[in-house]
Amino acid sequence: MPMTTANAPTPGKTRLFVASIWLAAIGALVLLRYRGHIGLFRSFHEWMAESGAADWVRNSDNEVLFVVFGVGLWGLMKWGSGAHSAGLLGDLGLGGAVARGCIVGLVIALPMLLLGPVTGGAIAFEWPMVRIAVTGPFAEEWFFRGVLVLAFVRLAGVSFWPTAIVSGVLFGLVHVQWTGNGFAQGWPHGLYTTVGGIWFAWLAREWGRNLWIVIVAHGLMNLAASWYGTDNGIWLGIGCGTSIALGTVMTIRPAWLRMSWARRAQESGR
Repeated sequence: MPMTTANAPTPGKTRLFVASIWLAAIGALVLLRYRGHIGLFRSFHEWMAESGAADWVRNSDNEVLFVVFGVGLWGLMKWGSGAHSAGLLGDLGLGGAVARGCIVGLVIALPMLLLGPVTGGAIAFEWPMVRIAVTGPFAEEWFFRGVLVLAFVRLAGVSFWPTAIVSGVLFGLVHVQWTGNGFAQGWPHGLYTTVGGIWFAWLAREWGRNLWIVIVAHGLMNLAASWYGTDNGIWLGIGCGTSIALGTVMTIRPAWLRMSWARRAQESGR
């Protein structure tokens, strides 16, 4: 929803406001990356380990912090912009059309889900998969697409594409392994994760600001990737590419797949 003249910040304030949001977001990501160097944090994890908590449970603090930091950034946006807010869930694209969003996300992920077992991948359930398929995707989409794109565009009146690209780059960077000297390892993973983040932002916007679509698609694609195994890299790429192609076609021409019912009216002025 575009801001009216009455509640829109001045251009100077907008630049300062936008810069402060990005700096706060980067600061939150740096804290997430280096939280292991904080003594209180290490002591808490040592206590959890001594109490018998599983590794995947202890490592879930990453998702909790994504959600907490996201709420803080949303609050800063709401306070600093002076724009009309639809509430936390509404601004983040979680306010409605849950069932429709879940169905669209499932359909997008289907090629990748089906191709894994067909190519010999093993389907197995382990508790760490909860983090891979549920808590991780939810927290990442909440922070990177919900807060840093959908809420930011609505509350600050910033342009969608630059915002989606910057958010996508940050999303890619947190998926790159870094050495102690600051040099990146695994940069191809960071590159296609960046592109995937921008694509997710576009999907969420085009389907009526529905974050549930990308949460479900992200989670199921993560789950499917764990079925392919290390020897099925080519098939993993084919499955992922097919899902991306399907999602793109569904978004550009939803009537071709008789799914125009799932696409809500786009907001004016975006």
